Amino acid sequence: MPSLVSPPSARAGLSAVDGQSIEHGLASVHDLYRLRMSDRRARRRRRRQRRMMRAVLAASAAVVVATIAILLAVSPPDFLSSSSPSASPSPSPLETTRSPTATETPRPVEEDKLLARLAVAGDTGMRNAAVRVTAKAMQIESERDGNPYDALIIPGDMVYPDGEANLTEESVIEPFAEILDGAELVPVLGNHDVQSGEGRQIMRRLGRDSAWYVEWIGPVRLLVLDSNRVGEPRQMAWLREEAAKEQQRRTWTIPVMHHPPYSAGSHGSTKSVQRRWLPLFERAGVRLTLAGHDHDYQRSVPLKGMTHVISGGGSKLRPTGRKDFTAFSASVLHYLDLLIYKDRIEGRAIDHDGNVLDDFKIRR
Repeated sequence: MPSLVSPPSARAGLSAVDGQSIEHGLASVHDLYRLRMSDRRARRRRRRQRRMMRAVLAASAAVVVATIAILLAVSPPDFLSSSSPSASPSPSPLETTRSPTATETPRPVEEDKLLARLAVAGDTGMRNAAVRVTAKAMQIESERDGNPYDALIIPGDMVYPDGEANLTEESVIEPFAEILDGAELVPVLGNHDVQSGEGRQIMRRLGRDSAWYVEWIGPVRLLVLDSNRVGEPRQMAWLREEAAKEQQRRTWTIPVMHHPPYSAGSHGSTKSVQRRWLPLFERAGVRLTLAGHDHDYQRSVPLKGMTHVISGGGSKLRPTGRKDFTAFSASVLHYLDLLIYKDRIEGRAIDHDGNVLDDFKIRR
């Protein structure tokens, strides 16, 4: 009776084929993500161009209106002038008149032109109802005032509980699909994202080839860092190089990481970040840092010119506290809304009901 067991050479051949199929399948998944990201980036570029065009048109219209107003004030047409001499009393000796000078010409208030808008929500990887409500709150807020988000920043713990790469789309892409239709995704690795050893695969699935990188959103330079490996030599060399670069005029540098330098929450402050990274941030002129890790919202008082914000209440909560560096803290499901202007950053922590928990301004 012939044997039904395949010879070793055949089994080896089948294993090789299966391995090639799996590898091909993973490559196809990565290619699909990259195509999606490329398409989203193209739509974002077109949207930013439309926003810029609207801003230019609005500024031009303001100049035209101001010019017409000055001309009418200086030399009103006949139909606006009174025909009766008595209707135009002569000025009293105490009154003086002077023509507007060039320095008095009203100009558009460039400082009030919104340059970019960022949504920040950390520790979102639970795949639960709470994260879907967080995403919906972002969408409602952006539609309410007609200014969609240019970027969605997730400062770590994107895939609970252990960072299984095959849960990436369900944990990140699906709940935030409407926001990501027009916003750039800025992913950050958290401690839960690397427990399975698949952190790199998660980042690749989200269109990133490295755990630390620069992302420009309008005038904002986001320095994305892997705080699971604060002292990693290659990352430290990269950060030193970025911090040494001359700050471009009218731009902002915002570092984003998972482990916060200062926290009054359950995990507390991260001493290694304070020791190794904060001096480099200070050298780079940083005014704001973003982190997650503690499942709450916290804002510090300015420390050496830097405000440190934790937004880690995207899908679950833990009790928080207060310390001498705390300006505000709350254990509330929320996200952070950042409005970027030329001369300031405005921040608002918004809960699931659309209430503003905290608001702040950071000026140059």
